[in-house]
Amino acid sequence: MQVVTNYIDQLEALAAAAESHAQREHGVAVGLDNVAAADRILHAESQRLDPQRVEMLSAWYGAWLGRLAMRLWKARWIGLSEFAAPRLQIQGVVASPIDAVRRRLLQPGSPTLAAVVRQFESWARPTEPAALANREAWDRLADDAQFAGTEYLPESPSAALAALDEWICREGVHGKPVLCLGAGGGRHGPLLARAGAIVTVVDFSERQLDHDRRVASIHGLALKIVRASIDDLGTLAASSYDLVLQPVSACYVPDVGRIYAEVARVIRPGGLYVVQHKQPGSLQAGRDYRIEQPMIEGLALDPAEAGHREPGTTEYLHSLDALLGGMCRAGFVLEDVVEPPRADALAPAGSPGHRAWFLPPYVKLKARRR
Repeated sequence: MQVVTNYIDQLEALAAAAESHAQREHGVAVGLDNVAAADRILHAESQRLDPQRVEMLSAWYGAWLGRLAMRLWKARWIGLSEFAAPRLQIQGVVASPIDAVRRRLLQPGSPTLAAVVRQFESWARPTEPAALANREAWDRLADDAQFAGTEYLPESPSAALAALDEWICREGVHGKPVLCLGAGGGRHGPLLARAGAIVTVVDFSERQLDHDRRVASIHGLALKIVRASIDDLGTLAASSYDLVLQPVSACYVPDVGRIYAEVARVIRPGGLYVVQHKQPGSLQAGRDYRIEQPMIEGLALDPAEAGHREPGTTEYLHSLDALLGGMCRAGFVLEDVVEPPRADALAPAGSPGHRAWFLPPYVKLKARRR
């Protein structure tokens, strides 16, 4: 007798049981992808069911359907140790093929397996990259004072240090190599350099980086300027930074895991990583504060025109699993998590402050490289 050693082996055994059942009781070979035959079997089985048989067939054919999705669209099983049925993840979409089969057995009019497979295929279809459009949008936003720093800097290194984020201030930056990631605009890089850090600024917008060049020139500061996407830091050496500061920027990249992997590569063991993200709930909600978008990891949101998102940009939705769990899986230890206060209960309805009272817009993470 074969000993099943893990959850994936169990699911493979269940899928094999579906094939055996189809051949033994219905004289049909469903093989790896005979969806029409499997659907006919489920229709026939729905006429003579008891609760135990429902659960057995749901597990068998749900696992078989999941195996098909893994083979065709590089899906993967998740939530294997949860109390609920395991889920399948295709791109950023999470669904339960086992529950889909159960509905097919119990609820007349539920989607056929062929319809479920077509849905899988639509989720797996790659979307057009928005990197160039986002770069052009941020080039345009470079003229907006809201998204660029001023020429003013504190006069002394100690005053500049005091003006930094409290976590960075306590860490100290004098003489340390610091990476300002996705931080063009002339704010963070020049301030850190005035505080005594050895600063590299990375951004994908040349116009935003021009602000850093201008402020550095005015104040005689040395900044290393690199135009690159925050998920591709190949020009930066491994283990070369003591501190990485990343203001809100991951929402413009579809795979936050790639960002974390790059930061983990360029930061030294024990180095501090301070990053701010947009909260997924805030991005899912529309102007009336109601949730309008499903939680699909990496979902490209329609280009924003106004309101709580930057106009003209395409933003990608990232779950807390990806933002927090992904950081831990990349080799960081979370030391603190805060929601920067942006709420204003006195602000008029529809304003950013009023909206933040209901939907905190940001989450800031403090992490240390293991």
